Amino acid sequence: MVQGSEAVDVTRMSLRGDGWIGYTDHAVYIERDDEKIKIEEEHVEQLALRSLRWDLAVLGALLVGVGGYVAVTRNPLVGVAFAAFGAVTLYRTYGDRYELIIRVQNEPKPVTVHPTYPVECHETLVEHIGPAG
Repeated sequence: MVQGSEAVDVTRMSLRGDGWIGYTDHAVYIERDDEKIKIEEEHVEQLALRSLRWDLAVLGALLVGVGGYVAVTRNPLVGVAFAAFGAVTLYRTYGDRYELIIRVQNEPKPVTVHPTYPVECHETLVEHIGPAG
């Protein structure tokens, strides 16, 4: 993974929020929030698309349910707190849906982005760059 700015003709796709992800025949480029990342094709180990973090979605739904039950039967203040925390968890989980994950050699954490059109972006990158997972 290289950070920097080089003049290259890049095919771009927009990200949710701000920025873009692009590719050439030899690299993936990401620009978001004043951060520019270049990942060489040979360093990409895996490209994956995660539709939703189901563990957090289920946890959030359970918290809302338990909070509602506790608010009705036991302690309204504690129940509302649980339900509110669950609702915030669901909101944040929904905001992180369709996350494109790029695993890079010799990097402990993958690079993650949220494309505007995630399925098309994933298919295009797999076609031009490499390994799907």
